[in-house]
Amino acid sequence: MYMNSKLMKDAAFGAIGGLAGTYVLGKALGLLTRFQSNRDKWIERELVKEEPTAALAKRAAKTALGKELPQEQAKQLGNAVHWCYGMLWGSVYGVLRDRFPAMSAAGGLPFGVALDLFGQGMLLPAFRLSPPATQFPVSTHLRDMTAHYAYAATTECVCATLSAVSASLSRTERGPRTKRELREIS
Repeated sequence: MYMNSKLMKDAAFGAIGGLAGTYVLGKALGLLTRFQSNRDKWIERELVKEEPTAALAKRAAKTALGKELPQEQAKQLGNAVHWCYGMLWGSVYGVLRDRFPAMSAAGGLPFGVALDLFGQGMLLPAFRLSPPATQFPVSTHLRDMTAHYAYAATTECVCATLSAVSASLSRTERGPRTKRELREIS
């Protein structure tokens, strides 16, 4: 019973962290894009004509409903996909961080790098939502890797904070049980 509640709590804390991380990722991408050359930005625009999440939303609507989505609806649904994707990976991170402590090293750096390599490098090209990673400029990879690290670091910070608050509340609810806990409250 404890294991399931711990797993659910970790997943929920991760989902909350993933929401915060998705917000930070968007801000980081916006900031870091400013440092890219105009040529690199142009190459990216030529390679990716439509946001991958909007393209995925269009494809899903066509497959599931048999109809084309207007561009504005595809953009809105794509935005929802983006946030849900962030929550999903936040939940995964929340579950993994205590079970595989290396994932949370350096504020979640290994997870952020893995997420970027998996998503940008493998998942998007596999679903034909973007060209292969080898076609993009190095600045794109550096920007995306840094933004995904910002996502992971934010998710780690939220998970660690929520876990600490939860542990503190559960100690308070059950009262002190060890000599150390008795010393801490006296």
